[in-house]
Order: sequence, then structure tokens, then C-alpha cells
Amino acid sequence: MSNLEWLIDKAKEYGVEKESEFVLDGRFATWSGSSKPTAHHYGTGGLLEHVTEVVKLCLQSNEYFKTIDKGVDDRLLFLAALFHDVGKIWDYESYTDYNTGEIIWKSNDHKNKIHHISRSVIVWNEASVNMKQEERDEVTHAILAHHGQRAWGSPVEPQTRLAWLLHTCDHMSARMDDCDRKNGRA
Repeated sequence: MSNLEWLIDKAKEYGVEKESEFVLDGRFATWSGSSKPTAHHYGTGGLLEHVTEVVKLCLQSNEYFKTIDKGVDDRLLFLAALFHDVGKIWDYESYTDYNTGEIIWKSNDHKNKIHHISRSVIVWNEASVNMKQEERDEVTHAILAHHGQRAWGSPVEPQTRLAWLLHTCDHMSARMDDCDRKNGRA
């Protein structure tokens, strides 16, 4: 089963197919996770790989925390992890290197003006209009805080269990992929 199929199945399982429609389309499946070959999840399909890792890490970690009565709502955690980086679709462009035929990803002006976190929240707010406001706010906070600190680009720092889970799992996915790239395993 592909990552995209797995995420679509999870959206159905949690009853959030409608909210997830925008994220789970063809653009998302082919996008890069970054604009630098040395940065995490670079290359075609990197964004989908990263988001799938983050969703899986979040849900698996949450299963443990539920055993000690500190878990969060799986449905909201899934949505926060699914939407946290969707704004990257606007941040990067691909072009073909005429010498090598390789697809190269680069940043565009949108990244410098809006940033993926802000765009991700905009997309989330459009997708979640039919949800309860307190649920929308919980996911919005987690998306805004997913880089963990202002110095790393988050406008707010994590204040909830859901936000901390998302930040920690996002950070782990990114750093593990960075480690692979630095060691020539990407």
C-alpha cells in the first residue's frame, strides 16, 4: 500500500475524508519536502514521505501515552500531522536541469513572504469550516507550533499535548532524514 493510500484509509477511519481532500490529492503526493538537496525529505515525493512518517510517529507515540492516561484525540492528531506542512506546496518549484535531466527543487518568493506554516493554517482553516471551533483551534495551535520555537519559524510555542506530540514527531522525522543525507543514505 502506498503512503497516499495509507493516509486516505486513515482519513476514512477517522471520518475526516472531507477535511482531508485537499491534502490527499496528486500535488501533495509528488511535492518535495525541501528546496535543498541536503535538507530533510528533498526531492519528488519527499513531502508525502515526511508527512506519512510524522502521522505514523504521532499515532504510535499517542498509543503509548494512552496507556498511561496522557493520550490525545487520534482524529485531531491525525489532522494536525496531515496538514502541518501542506503549505510547502506553495514554497517550492521544480525545474529540470538541462545538463543532467534531474528534477531540481528551489524556493520561491512565497516562502520568504508567507512561509509554509502560515499557508498550512490557511489551508487547514478552509478545510475545517464544518468542524467544532474548539477542535479547529486545537489543530491550528499544533500547526502553528510545529517547529517548536519562534527561532525555528513557529509563531507560537507548543502549549498542548497535541502540539508537543506533533512538534516532537516532526522534528524526529526531519532529523533522521537529515542524518541519512549527511551519511549518504538518502
